[in-house]
Order: sequence, then structure tokens, then C-alpha cells
Amino acid sequence: MTESESLTREVRAVLEGFWAGVDLTPEQRARWEFTSRRYGPVVNFLKASPPTSDTRVLDLGGGLGALSAVLHARFGGHYDLADMVPPSAGTESHYAKHGIEAFRPVRLDQASSLDDLPRNYDLVLFVEVLEHLLVDPLLLFRGIYDRLGPHGRLFLTTPNMARLGNRWKLLRGRSIKERGRFPQDGSAGYGHVIEYTLDELDYLLGWESLVRERAQIVQYIPNANPSRLQRMGVPWLNTRLAGRLRLGDDILAIYRPVPRPPPGTPRPARI
Repeated sequence: MTESESLTREVRAVLEGFWAGVDLTPEQRARWEFTSRRYGPVVNFLKASPPTSDTRVLDLGGGLGALSAVLHARFGGHYDLADMVPPSAGTESHYAKHGIEAFRPVRLDQASSLDDLPRNYDLVLFVEVLEHLLVDPLLLFRGIYDRLGPHGRLFLTTPNMARLGNRWKLLRGRSIKERGRFPQDGSAGYGHVIEYTLDELDYLLGWESLVRERAQIVQYIPNANPSRLQRMGVPWLNTRLAGRLRLGDDILAIYRPVPRPPPGTPRPARI
């Protein structure tokens, strides 16, 4: 068994135990199972500077908290889950067993909502959330900066706007915007209303005094029923060459806080 296969089995075992204590419809279970394809690469990326048993982690916009459960099982740590919808009543002990010790209500479409969250976290997870938010990202990143301790880190993942599929669409004169990004029923859950390149993220986070330490562009299975060509393309888009060209679907990046400049400092020139 390869290391990748072993990790996939490990992640799956943790998720099966976690999902067993969470009230999910079959449709929700299928959606979260598909989402979990990202967790193996996330674990691999974080291995270079992983959480430890003493790490205080804020899972910002973490949904059910499944990623926190996976990271706790692999690395340890103390996790706070912050989202709009709280876990089901009576599941507190189940969440605690998987390392999630508190739930923090937050509305990420209102950047000021972060003001009510605790400070001095060692790690903030912000995974596949940014692209869904109609909010000034500078205000959002400012709030995240204020939640981090002096040696804290932000781990952010979000779709790569410069991915190969988008470049191909533009060459054919097609829009790269997601069709279903604005819900017709008026619900609060947006699709991908905005996406970023890695350079854009570096610029915006840099303005809020968060500096990138490292990043990786990765390619996942793109949908629940991929074609044979799509399956064949995944290994190639995860090669070193494709990574240098930033052709994959998703950005994984870690940022660290640096001292804020004096008020009135000119904004750096955009990349």
C-alpha cells in the first residue's frame, strides 16, 4: 500500500467515525463525502508545520467540522468551530471526542462578526470559504489577523482562478463564472461569487500584514462523475511542471502575521 493510499484510508476511517454521530441526510452525506477528497492533500501540506497537542485552532467557516476531526486525529490540538449554523443539539460530547471543544457563531458575510471571536489562536483554518463570500476581503483578513497570536498562522485554501479549465474557457470566449453562484431561492448560501489567483491573495493578505510562507497548487477529481480524460488529467496536473505553471484547481497556502505598518502607510503597488 502506498503512503497516499494509507493516508486516504486513515482519513476515511476518521470521517466514518465522525459522521456516525452527526445528523446528516443522504444528500448531505454524499456532498460531504465528495468534499473530503481534499483532506488528504491538506494533511500532506500541513505536515511541514503541523498542529501539535497544544495548538489552539480556529476552524473558520468549517461547516460540520470534519476537517478539524481529521487534523485532530492526525496531529492533535484544540479546535474551535466557527460557522453560521451550530451543530445539532446533544452532539457536544461527540464533537469533543473528535477534538472540537467549542462552537463560535459567526457570519462571515459580515466581517465585523469576527470581532466577537477569541484571540491568540495558533492556527486559523479558512478552507474553501473565501470564494463564497460577498464581503470586502481586506476587512475579513484584518479580522483574521486580529485573531492570530504573534506566532500564529493562517492556512487558506480556495479555488485557483488561473486553473487550466478556466484558461481553456476564456480561449473559447466562455465565461469562467459559476452559473449557480447566486441562489434563486434567496438562501444565504452562495456559490463561487469570486475567485483569486495566488498573486492576488498575496497582495490582499500582504496589505493586511499577512505574508505567505509557502503555497501549493493542487488538482483534485473535479466532480462526482469525472470522465476518463478528467481522471487521466489529475496526475499530470499534480506534476511539478504543472504546479510551477499554476494550472491546478486549488490553492493551498500558509500565511504568517508580521508587524503592521504605521497608519497612513501607502498601499504597495499591485502585482
